[in-house]
Amino acid sequence: MTNPSPTANSLKSGRWVRSTCKMCLHSCSNIIHVTDDGIINKIEGDPSNPSNNGKLCPKGNSAIMRHYDPKRFKEPLKRTNPEKGPGVDPKWVPISWDEAFEITAREIKKSLDEDPRKILPSLEDFQKMHIWFWPLAIGCHNFYQSGGTMCGGAYHPMNGYIHSSFGCANDAKYCNYWINNGTGDGFSSHLHAAAQSNWVAKARIDRGMRVVSVEPRLSIGSAKADEWVPIRPATDRHFAMGMSHVLVNEGLCDFVFLRKDTNAPYLVGPDGYFVRDDNKQIYVWDSKDDCAKLWNDPTLASENLALEGNYTVNGVACRPAFQVYKDILADCSPEEMEKVTTVPADTIRRIAREFAKAAQIGTNITIEDGRTIPLRPAAYNYYRGAQGRKLGAQTNQAFKLVNILIGNIDTPGGHMGVTIDDGQVDNNHVAMGECGQLLGTPHQLGHMPEFAYPTNEYHLASHFPNGVNAPHLNLLVHQNREYFGVEFTPDVIVNCHSNPVWSIQGPREKWIQFLKEMRFIVCVDVVPNEMTDFADVILPSSDVLETWNCTMIEPPHTEGQCFRQPVTEPIYNTKSEEEIFYELSERLGVLEAYNSVINMILGFEQKPELKLDLDKKYTDREIARRKGLLWNGKDIDWYMEHGHSVTERRLDKWYRPWEGMRLNFYIEDMLKERDGLKAKMEAMKTPYIKDWPFEDFQP
Repeated sequence: MTNPSPTANSLKSGRWVRSTCKMCLHSCSNIIHVTDDGIINKIEGDPSNPSNNGKLCPKGNSAIMRHYDPKRFKEPLKRTNPEKGPGVDPKWVPISWDEAFEITAREIKKSLDEDPRKILPSLEDFQKMHIWFWPLAIGCHNFYQSGGTMCGGAYHPMNGYIHSSFGCANDAKYCNYWINNGTGDGFSSHLHAAAQSNWVAKARIDRGMRVVSVEPRLSIGSAKADEWVPIRPATDRHFAMGMSHVLVNEGLCDFVFLRKDTNAPYLVGPDGYFVRDDNKQIYVWDSKDDCAKLWNDPTLASENLALEGNYTVNGVACRPAFQVYKDILADCSPEEMEKVTTVPADTIRRIAREFAKAAQIGTNITIEDGRTIPLRPAAYNYYRGAQGRKLGAQTNQAFKLVNILIGNIDTPGGHMGVTIDDGQVDNNHVAMGECGQLLGTPHQLGHMPEFAYPTNEYHLASHFPNGVNAPHLNLLVHQNREYFGVEFTPDVIVNCHSNPVWSIQGPREKWIQFLKEMRFIVCVDVVPNEMTDFADVILPSSDVLETWNCTMIEPPHTEGQCFRQPVTEPIYNTKSEEEIFYELSERLGVLEAYNSVINMILGFEQKPELKLDLDKKYTDREIARRKGLLWNGKDIDWYMEHGHSVTERRLDKWYRPWEGMRLNFYIEDMLKERDGLKAKMEAMKTPYIKDWPFEDFQP
């Protein structure tokens, strides 16, 4: 292709190749210059992609450094030093691929035949979910990757409940008042750093968008914000509830939205559940007729739905969900929250008022698809720093409620749900649940394992029905095996592009001892790291600049597949992740099961012509081709030329895709999950039920 962005990058002649970055989990399109003698000497952002719009962060530019890193794994390696530990030389010796596969398959199969629960996978290639879910093919539900610790263990389920999405972000296209709490969106981190930086910079230049950053440290984002609000660590929830106190008690809410588009009017009984009739339909209170009616009563007008008050329905005392939250907020005045957060009460009150004023409650906008919908150009954004702790679900919910109160959910300028990968261009991500409510989807990466006692998984995921990915619990269980009644001990770790030694929290010396107790560890990786130091066998994977893929990972504002293609042939004796895990699957006798997993995870089942034959091994090129075809029907030659199929998000999927449903202001499912878990623990006579924090399940 011709150079789409002429740059004096080299005196050498060569060619430009369109591809996709993989220096983080997100997928910015890039263009890569390769000289005539095969040397990669420049990477730039692809200006044709409306997501990163020609921009690329320093991490993306560093892909050249990793590609030519002299310490790259160049061939399969076997450990000869039985001693393991940080800084201990493994004394690697090179071996053939056949020997490496033979050793690895033999050691995995030994534990697999004894008990699949003895395998502890740590597979964290987020751009290749079909690798991530390989353990399902061997009947294993354990995991040891670090994502839930350093990512959004509570953030993702709450997005699923409120937006039916995996991620969230503010709408920089229209937003004028942007709060960042514990995140660097638009400056350094979270979703698509290069893309969001571009969108946020444009909003500040074109419209003077105000940015308020709330966090303990003066980070890059805080330094560049219009206002930095220092806060005591781990008190972010209290700041948000202080804001909500002001919004509710000063009448600064979008009451039309709350009545029409949320379950805030639904009546809640003393047990925390909605009050229902014999057919499980939920009651509301009609303030005009001064009586209870069912939520779908044709005589109801949304403006007459009571949000406040205390009532009795069929002898049951009840109050609207909005009143429930208002009662909670009674103890959350800015003065009280100042005592917790150290943020002055006047600051909390001022920001809440500025936020509500900027939201322009009551205004509408006509967008390009002809719909006239609410305009709410103010939004509260957050991520890991603000919620990565105990009570993370409640903290996430407190942030969401600030947004819900001003009616900005999934509306221009507001707080948006961001899907992980729509799979097909026509796929929508929302569905209606019971009683007109949006169907909550807290487990976007798949259902949690079934609860059992004794437990069948080392990470206890089945014990946290509203959580996701808590790998640090592996150590807790390992150290308290008798307490948890564990009947197995993992002794094999299968690791791919994951570094739990570096990433997972907890006492480092105990994690090191945990790894030393493993009988066998295999690592699939590109370069040495803290985890590979503990490996017995290294299966070297080819670099991102040598492999194929098609990926869409949480892009705010845009949708579509970003295509990765080799810029050069592998420069060492390495293989793609697909080659490695297909070979292991065949040697372990689970090839058919693995292809079934891929068909399910990547959505190939939706189009029979794309389904993988169960008895075949496929290359990364063949799987990338199918992912492109699934999205828009374009074959691989089209993607090789264009590099991506990214467009701005279709408006009906981006703005209020749930129109006609009610959002979950009050999450009754929290109580259902709590009581369901308690019932299972009681039925199985789980001894530690008395210690379990059921009180943390708050609606």
